[in-house]
Amino acid sequence: MRAAGQQPPSQSKVDLIRKSMPGLTGEKRLKAYENMVNEAEWSGEVNTVLGLCDEWIQYAQKEGNLSHEESARNKRLTLIYNSEDWLRLEKEAREQKDWMEKHERWNSFYKAWRDIIESCSYTSRTQTALREAEQMQEYAQQQGNTLGRALACQEIGVIYDNIDHHQSVKALDRSIRLMKEIPDEAQNELLSAYFYLAQELDQIKDYSRELVICKEWRQHLDHIKALEKPEAGKMNVYDMEQHLWYASALIGSDSLAAAARELAACEQLNEQIKDPYLTYQMQVHQARLAMKEGDIKKAVAFTDLYAPMMDLDWWPMAQRQRGEILLAAGRDHEAALLYQKMYHHKDSTFSKDVRIQLDELNTLFQVDELRMKGQLERSRFVIFTVVLILLALLLFIFFRHRAAKRLAQKNQELTIANARAEESSRMKTDFIQQISHEFRTPLNILNGFTQILTAPDMVLQDEEKADIQRRISESTERITSLVNKMLELSDANSQQVIDRSDRIAALVIASQAADNAGIEQASHIKFHLETDAQAETVVHTNLRAATRALTQLLDNARKFTKEGEVRLRIQVQPETIDFIVEDTGIGIPAKEAEHIFDEFVQLDEYYDGTGIGLAVARSIARRLGGDIVLDTSYSGGARFIMSLPKE
Repeated sequence: MRAAGQQPPSQSKVDLIRKSMPGLTGEKRLKAYENMVNEAEWSGEVNTVLGLCDEWIQYAQKEGNLSHEESARNKRLTLIYNSEDWLRLEKEAREQKDWMEKHERWNSFYKAWRDIIESCSYTSRTQTALREAEQMQEYAQQQGNTLGRALACQEIGVIYDNIDHHQSVKALDRSIRLMKEIPDEAQNELLSAYFYLAQELDQIKDYSRELVICKEWRQHLDHIKALEKPEAGKMNVYDMEQHLWYASALIGSDSLAAAARELAACEQLNEQIKDPYLTYQMQVHQARLAMKEGDIKKAVAFTDLYAPMMDLDWWPMAQRQRGEILLAAGRDHEAALLYQKMYHHKDSTFSKDVRIQLDELNTLFQVDELRMKGQLERSRFVIFTVVLILLALLLFIFFRHRAAKRLAQKNQELTIANARAEESSRMKTDFIQQISHEFRTPLNILNGFTQILTAPDMVLQDEEKADIQRRISESTERITSLVNKMLELSDANSQQVIDRSDRIAALVIASQAADNAGIEQASHIKFHLETDAQAETVVHTNLRAATRALTQLLDNARKFTKEGEVRLRIQVQPETIDFIVEDTGIGIPAKEAEHIFDEFVQLDEYYDGTGIGLAVARSIARRLGGDIVLDTSYSGGARFIMSLPKE
C-alpha cells in the first residue's frame, strides 16, 4: 500500500535536528536519528537519506541497540522500494534478510524476503518470484511463523494476477485468514491483502463476493482508527481506496445510487490528499458509472480527464473502457487509434515478456543442471571410494573374481546414470527450443490479424470477422497452454506441502478427473469407471490438486492406448484410498518403473508430449501425503496406483 497525503518538510527542520544531536546520547540520540530520517524521507534525495540511515545504523551498533538498528535497516528498504530501483532493492533486501535471520528479527526477515519477491516480479522474472515465494512459504511453515506464511500467500496471489485470477483469489483468501490470526502484527499487511483481493474479484466480476470483502475491509479500517490515532493523510488514502473498490463492486452489481455515494465520499477525501494516482482511479470509476447510467457525454468527459496521463502500461482496463466510451460517443477515429496503439504495445510487450521468461527458464534450467552435475560428481566420488574399499577387502580374502564382478556392475550403473543425465539435459534443451518455436506461430497470427483489423481502408464481411475472432481466440488459448506447460515444469520441482482442507468422496475426484481428461469422448478406446460402495468413501485432501494428478494419469493412459480400454477403479485400504488406472496400451518395462517419473522422459518418442506429466502427477501426490507407483506385476498394458491418505 502506498503512503500519501504528507507534505515535504522544510530543510530547516532537518538541519535543526542535526544541530541538536551533538548534545544527545543513548536512546535520545537514536530517536533524533529516527526523526531526522523521517523528516528527510520526503525530500526525494534517496542517496542522501540512505546516508543518514547508515549513520543511524552505526550509532545503533555502537550502543548495541538491535531494535533501532532493525528500524534503520527497514527504512533503507522502504526508501529504495519507493524509488522503484528494483535491481538495487533485490540486492539490498538479500543483505538485510541475512542480517535479520542472523539476529532472529523474524517479522522483518519475512518482509525483506517479500521485497526480494516483488523486485523479481517488477523485473518480469515471474518464475523466480514464484520459486522465492514458495520457498518462503515452506520455510515459514517449518518455522511456524504465521506472518511469514501470510506474506508468502499474498505474494503468490499477486504473482498469479497475470496467470490465473482464480488461483490468485485462493492464495489471497488464505493470506487474509492467516493475518486475522495475528491482527496486531499484520494490521497494515491486512489492508494490502484486502486491496489486492478486491482487485482480483473485480477482474473475475465476482461482485457479490467483492462487496463482502470491501465491508470487511471497512471494518478493519474502523478498528485501526479506534485503537490508535494514525496519520490522517495515510488513513485518507486507505479510506479512499476502500471507497473506490466498493464503488466498483456496486457498479458491477447495478447498485448505481450507492456507487455514486461512494464516489462522492472519494471526492471529499481527495480534496484533502490530492493524490494524482487515486484521482485517475476515481475518474475511471466515475466514467464507468456514467456509462452505466447512459450518460455518454459525462462518461467521455471523465475519460478525457484521465486520458492525458494514461500511458499504455497503466491499467489496461481503463484503456479498454475509454475505447468503448469513445465508440459509444461516435468518436470512431479516436477509438480506432487507441485500439491500434494498444494492439501494437501489447504485441511488443508480450514478445518482450516471453523473451524474458524464456531467458529466465533457461537460467533456472542451467542452475538445475549444474546442481545435477555436482551431485553426479559427488556420486562418482562416493561410488569410486566404495569400490576401492570393497576391492581391497575382496583381494585380501582372495575373492578377486567376485570383486571384479561387483565392480563391473557398479560401472554399468554409473554408465546408465550418465546416459540418463545426458538424456535429461538433451530433453531440457529440446523443451526450450520447442516452446520457443511454438510461441512464434500464434504470435505471427495475432500480429497479422492486428494489421488487417487496423488497416484504414479494410472492409470485412461478418463471416470474415467471425473467422478472425475465432483464430485470434485459438492463438490466445495456444499461448496460454504453452505458459501453463512452463508453470507445470516449475510445479514438478516444487516441495511445497499442499493444503488438504477438502473432505470429498473419492468418486467425485475420479469423476472430475475423467471429465477433465475428456477420456469418455475418446473414440479409439472404451473407458470404464467402476463405482461401488467403496467409491463413496470420504477422503481428506485437496480436491483440485488430487483431480489434477489423477487427470495426468488418465491423459497418459489415453495417449498410450491406441485401441482397447482404460479402467479406473477405487480401492479402500486401512489408511489410504487407492485410485487404480489400468490400460491395454503399449505397457512399460519393469526396469523403467522409476525412470518414467523423471522429468522429460518419454520411452516412445513417436508419441506427442513434453515428458513432464508423470513427474507433475507424482510431485502433487507426494505433496498431498501420498504417492504414485507403477504396478510392475501387471502385464496387460500399464497399471498406475495413486494412493492418498484418508486423513
